[in-house]
Amino acid sequence: MSALLEIDGVETCYGQSQVLFGMSLRIEAGEMVTLLGRNGMGKTTTVRSIMGLTPARAGVIRFAGHEMRGRSAFRIAQLGLGLVPEGRQIFPTLSVRENLVATARGEGGWTLERIYGLFPSLASRASNMGNQLSGGEQQMLAIGRALMTNPKLLILDEATEGLAPLIRAEIWACLARLKREGLSILVIDKNVQALTRVADRHVVIERGRVVWTGTSAELASSPDVQHRYLGV
Repeated sequence: MSALLEIDGVETCYGQSQVLFGMSLRIEAGEMVTLLGRNGMGKTTTVRSIMGLTPARAGVIRFAGHEMRGRSAFRIAQLGLGLVPEGRQIFPTLSVRENLVATARGEGGWTLERIYGLFPSLASRASNMGNQLSGGEQQMLAIGRALMTNPKLLILDEATEGLAPLIRAEIWACLARLKREGLSILVIDKNVQALTRVADRHVVIERGRVVWTGTSAELASSPDVQHRYLGV
């Protein structure tokens, strides 16, 4: 049986500068996988290649049986990929409710009420503009906005970067809940300890290539991998 997301031999460039060199990974339905590596190693470029924002020049990117190379970012999202981008990128002059309604799409169970149940603080600030929210509330809104597309795969780029510890814990609890509910998740973050508590598998990249893959137990018991490739 094929994986939900399959990436094989992907090469991606920015102009003449190549960033990904044969990048490969798989995500099965219902699985949470992390993409790890130091800054500048190609994690965000991998996400941008998947979403069609920086098209790959070679390799295979297949989602739910659909070949995605050559499709526009809009069409790729319609297949069932929800992105929480680095920097959140919410609509600053729309209210919380408007941010959520603006992306509502597809058949599925994600409604305003369910998002407010997941993040009660958003319910109490539903009429506030996006630029009136704290960083943590903006990240919750970015996650909620992605979920309102009713995705088959949720992708988070720097899930908890710059957030206070209590907010980070709330985000990790949210992701653990989504995983228990069967949502497939690809997450980039630097908090290895938190990731090994919730994720199934980990893919470590360096200079645009996969250098290590393994389970949470394997990563937790591999301090040499953490030190060499993650700076832990």
